Amino acid sequence: MLDRISLEDDQLILDTLSLDIQAVHEFLKAYGCHSPGDLDLIGNELFLLKPSAWDEGYVPFFANAEAMWHSLRTRSAKPNHMRIIGMDQVQHASVSRLLALYFLVREILKTLCHSEGDDSQTLKYIFFSSKESLLTKLEVSYLMSSDELLAIEVDDKGVKHAQTMHAAAMADEDVHCEERRHVMRETLTDFLKEEKNCNIRTIMASISIFYKKYNERYKVYVSKFSVNKILTEIESDCVSFLGKVQDAIIAQQTKAFAVPGGIVTVGAILKPATTVWDYLVILVGLIISTWMITSLNNNVISHINLLSDEFERSTKKYDDIVVGVEDIQEKIEDSRKKLLTASDSANSKLNGLTRICWLIFILVSLILLKRFIEA
Repeated sequence: MLDRISLEDDQLILDTLSLDIQAVHEFLKAYGCHSPGDLDLIGNELFLLKPSAWDEGYVPFFANAEAMWHSLRTRSAKPNHMRIIGMDQVQHASVSRLLALYFLVREILKTLCHSEGDDSQTLKYIFFSSKESLLTKLEVSYLMSSDELLAIEVDDKGVKHAQTMHAAAMADEDVHCEERRHVMRETLTDFLKEEKNCNIRTIMASISIFYKKYNERYKVYVSKFSVNKILTEIESDCVSFLGKVQDAIIAQQTKAFAVPGGIVTVGAILKPATTVWDYLVILVGLIISTWMITSLNNNVISHINLLSDEFERSTKKYDDIVVGVEDIQEKIEDSRKKLLTASDSANSKLNGLTRICWLIFILVSLILLKRFIEA
């Protein structure tokens, strides 16, 4: 039915010829007309411009873009319906996209601003920025003509960026809501500081650039917020890895106490041993003991080396940090040195234990060989 609406003498008229009046009323109700029966029907012509018949007095049909903009520019939110008579689908989609962006940016500015304009400063959002004890006042006007609005070029991606920032500014269910708004407010004041005439159309025309700058600033803020936590995590990981290395050393050192005991035992067994079978049993037992201790030591050394690799992998997650990177890298390097020192010490002690076991094995084997020859 939209193609039946026309403009005649400053009146928007719906031609109801050959239409069911009930269907016409249902169509108008869908567009916000709560009392379509109150509209003047003269012959087949239904006059639409009667605000009292529409929700909030808003008639969603307009003769041209200027009339549409004059009606909508001061509203707090984009209306559900809006139609400019005679405009094709492509043009209408473009206008609808601009309106969506306009009201998104308006609500973002309203949420972020410190105050709104008064009677002497209409259609403005006012911001205050304090840096180095210098207070700066920024006024962003949302007053512009329909021609200025239609001259703005924006795509669906720009609207999506505005929707993302709108969601970030309006969300208040988490502990970072005020911080996000502060970051966005600071981004806005920096973004407009070089502009002579701060107007909403400047933001709309460069919405994707503004979104990128906000993202960069927010990432910096999150990084700053996380630096101390990251340093604590690195220290905790380092202590954990050092503890595991120490546990491995202690466990093997406990087993090492069996070595001197084994020597005493071998000596006690050798004294009464007189036959080849006695020597063979002692040799087999010594081989098994030496092999087990060597194998366990090698396994522990591999485990310690694996811990070092795991520590390196665990620190890779901090590669994307953009703030405090020097402190973080310094902490990682310090922890790496501690872990490397502990690992080298552990490997040295375990390798020394292995060499002692093999030395004992060789000495006992030579004694057995001598006893066997003498027998």
